[in-house]
Amino acid sequence: VLATVVATPCSAPFLAPALGAALALPAATSVLVFTVIALGLAVPYLILSIFPGLVRFLPRPGPWMEAFKQFMAFPLYATVAFLVWVLAGQVSEAGLLKVFVALILVAMAAWAYGRWVQGLGGTKARRFGFTFAGVAFAAGLWLGFPSHDVSREIQWEKWSPQRVAELQAQGRIVYVDFTARWCATCQSNKALVFSSEKVRQAFRELEVVPLKADWTNRDPEITRALEAFGRSAVPFNLIYAPDAPEPIVLPEILTADIVLEALAKASGKRLSAR
Repeated sequence: VLATVVATPCSAPFLAPALGAALALPAATSVLVFTVIALGLAVPYLILSIFPGLVRFLPRPGPWMEAFKQFMAFPLYATVAFLVWVLAGQVSEAGLLKVFVALILVAMAAWAYGRWVQGLGGTKARRFGFTFAGVAFAAGLWLGFPSHDVSREIQWEKWSPQRVAELQAQGRIVYVDFTARWCATCQSNKALVFSSEKVRQAFRELEVVPLKADWTNRDPEITRALEAFGRSAVPFNLIYAPDAPEPIVLPEILTADIVLEALAKASGKRLSAR
């Protein structure tokens, strides 16, 4: 049992496909798969129990064990990288960012627990470490756990001047977000504004089409569009009304009220963030 518990963090990512397949098989075959996994974990201990003399061939304890322990962290890092890469295809950009922050918080919780709770500090240090680790761990779980309906999020389309003209000709309100992944202000604007249910509701009611101009890799067409408005950096947000020749230019720092006020101006309807 102890060997299984200790091996679980290392083997679980690789055994998951086998376990998933085993649960879908008939009962007898499923039991056989679990038996083979159990034998794989138990065989080294069984062999050493039957032939105790083989113990002399095992490496002797020493400083190398600490280096080996630290080295084995890298395969675990590689596993996390692979799983996050898989997750990147299943969540939005904002969702992926939340996952990274959640991982950092969980790692910080583990560090605090080892530094102060298991360290040589006094009672106050242990209490602080336990509290800090608990709060960081809980925050990481809360932030990284999928807890909302993705279908209610703003569904962004790719920006192009032709797409803007086409939507305006159809009588649609167009929201353009010139943004980049490395732009911290851009990400803050998204988190503050588009987490508001009032803003999302206004987008649905007014049938606003959100277009994203992603400048992460310095797209030349986006650069020219920014220069046309006398801008050389992001964030930069515009709202195009159906019949207006010029768009409404929003400030760099956004709030739900600012966006709703601009949408109300573009649509001629009264909206409120409260």
